[in-house]
Amino acid sequence: MNGIKAVSMTLCYTCVAVSMITVLIPQKRTRRVMGFAVGLFFISTFITTLAAQVSEIDLDSPNLSDIPIPTYNEEVSRDTVAQMTADQLTQALNELLHNEGIYPNDIKLTLKISDEGRISVVRAVIYISEKDSNQMPTIKSIVYRNISKEPEIHVTGEEAQHVAG
Repeated sequence: MNGIKAVSMTLCYTCVAVSMITVLIPQKRTRRVMGFAVGLFFISTFITTLAAQVSEIDLDSPNLSDIPIPTYNEEVSRDTVAQMTADQLTQALNELLHNEGIYPNDIKLTLKISDEGRISVVRAVIYISEKDSNQMPTIKSIVYRNISKEPEIHVTGEEAQHVAG
C-alpha cells in the first residue's frame, strides 16, 4: 500500500511541476524542444519511482509453515452446542411449567452429543418450592413428554420467586 501511495504522490508532484514548467515555456521554437524535455522528465520520473517501488515487493512464495492455520477443537464445539441447547430447553420447560401455574426455582439439564451428532438429555434436575410439591406428577409428565427423560425433583424450603405473565 505504501508503494502505491509513493507512486501516486510522485505522479502528482511531477504533474504539478510539468504544468508549471509548461506555463513558463515561450511560444516560439523552443516550445517543441522544451515540451520534449519536460515529457522526458515526466516519464523518467514516473518510471524511476515505479521501478523503485516494484523492487520492494517480495514476490517469493510464502513458506507454508509461516501461515497460521486455525485450529478446530471438536470437543469445545460440542460442549458449546450442548450448552446452548440446554439453555434453550431449560427456557422452554420453564415456559411450559409456567403455563401450568408451576414456578420452579431452577432447572438444570445435562446433555451429551453422540458421535453421530445426536443430542440427548443425560440428567434433568428441577428445584421447586414446597408450595409446588403437590404438582410433582404434573411436572414429571410435562418434562418427560418434552425431553424423554424423567426429572429428579428436589423440594427446597424457599418459595418460588416468579412474576406472573
